[in-house]
Amino acid sequence: MAALVTFETMQLEQPRYRRSPFFQIDQGTEEPSKMSSIPQNIAALLGQVRRPGDFYATGTIDIHPPRLEVEGVGLIALPLLPAQAEQIIAIAEPAPYGRGTETLVDTDVRRTWQVGAEQVRISGKVWEQDLSAMVAQAAAGLGVTGSVEAELYKLLVYDTGSFFVRHRDSEKAPGMFATLVVVLPSDYSGGDLLVRHKGREVRLDLRRDEPSEVAFAAFYADCLHEVLPVASGYRLALIYNLVRMDKLPLPKPPDYESEQQQAAALLREWTRGPVSVPGAMSDSESAPTKLIYPLEHAYTQAELGFAALKGADAAVAGVMVEAAHRADCDLYLALVSVAESGWAEYAGGGGYRGRYWDDSDAEFKVGEVEDSSETVHDWRRPDGSRPPLGPLPFHPDELSPPDAFEELEPDELDFQEATGNEGASFDRLYQRAALVLWPHSHRAAVLAQGGLEATAPFLGELARQWQTSGAGRETPLWQEAHQLAAQIRRDWPDAAWDRQRASEAGHAAGLLRHLTELGDLEEIDAFLAERTASGSYGRNDNEALTEALGRLPPTRAS
Repeated sequence: MAALVTFETMQLEQPRYRRSPFFQIDQGTEEPSKMSSIPQNIAALLGQVRRPGDFYATGTIDIHPPRLEVEGVGLIALPLLPAQAEQIIAIAEPAPYGRGTETLVDTDVRRTWQVGAEQVRISGKVWEQDLSAMVAQAAAGLGVTGSVEAELYKLLVYDTGSFFVRHRDSEKAPGMFATLVVVLPSDYSGGDLLVRHKGREVRLDLRRDEPSEVAFAAFYADCLHEVLPVASGYRLALIYNLVRMDKLPLPKPPDYESEQQQAAALLREWTRGPVSVPGAMSDSESAPTKLIYPLEHAYTQAELGFAALKGADAAVAGVMVEAAHRADCDLYLALVSVAESGWAEYAGGGGYRGRYWDDSDAEFKVGEVEDSSETVHDWRRPDGSRPPLGPLPFHPDELSPPDAFEELEPDELDFQEATGNEGASFDRLYQRAALVLWPHSHRAAVLAQGGLEATAPFLGELARQWQTSGAGRETPLWQEAHQLAAQIRRDWPDAAWDRQRASEAGHAAGLLRHLTELGDLEEIDAFLAERTASGSYGRNDNEALTEALGRLPPTRAS
């Protein structure tokens, strides 16, 4: 039977029981070159980014539908019914916009319908609690401490075709520093919210299909923002002024322009220099293929996302999103896991119960690590999407800083008692969320580390993007797909069993389909000649193989 270790038991581990080789970082004695110290330099720079928050915050919350009443209409059902949306519009007024000291109505600038706060009553057993939770999350996301309150400003209805062009909110109440938008359950499409600040832009989809869930967004008053046209249905939103209740100066969006410039400069230098193969001997001027910057807070797989980052993690991510964009690097949020197993040693407890030995209360301590695996997985993009990337291996040289995991406590530690001739053993798992990035030019080399499980699906995404774009083969997107396909072909497994497994898993068929989508006759020809015809073939490949052959000239296909 397995026994779950306590923290007290974990502390029984003695120095003579060494940790995994993964955690033994060779610091070396020579002064590192500027290029080889990229992980240290990035870590030192991001370590200065301590103020939490960003220019916007967003999230979702499960709510108990509130009691919403609109003067002149009555009780409003949620999700919003189309008939009631029309009733609200009938008693509402066209929403104006401000230009200097003037307040104007112009449907070329803003087309939506507003109901003033004095005409709206919103209540319910737990509404105040739900609203307080949203305000707290918004304040934390904006990096604001102290007392913050939400004052209802307007109820807005966007019907099909409604929009609001780029604008800034005026400070409409004493102490106001930001706007909170809460989109109530309603059936619509389109209507995304765009928020911009100092060259950065986020696009927020606040629509939710689940009627018991609402999405919200908050942004500083001096941020440019717009609502894109609603494609269908009705979008119902509560607009609140976020007000600072103390006498302190009003908070402003964090300004990390200097850090963004420095980070972008370091990343540009990285993209121009040579890269090393993880774990291999290399010269002092080479740099790691990818960088992994572990975050401070713990995040589960379910809550992993740029929008859910907390405190300084959110600030660091904001710096790196912009820096990566300027330096032409791919940036992701992912989970980093180190799984270890080995033998354990008896540390007390247990004993005879009558004539039999009972290990039910025995304690163990970690002995030797015999096996370990290090992977990066569960990828997220800054826009919230999930790329089709499989797990990638990583090496401690890629950590920023390289000793980031030295003092890490395991998230899970399980001991298995001795059975038969088998001694006691253990399994433990270390897991952290991290920012993971690499130069766009390194992408093929990075993905190749993950084998076909990583490269084949990503080639499919590139092929889909290229087809959707309608562009020609001279574009960088097609060229990247072509280069990645060539990398996959060169790295195709040589061993017969691995070739068979690649076909059974659908990798060969998938590659051929993607090459057919790309119209890449050169790579179709090369793969069929070098790999398929030399034994990398399974019957699962037949359909894709036939289609690919059909794209070649008949004599070559024969």
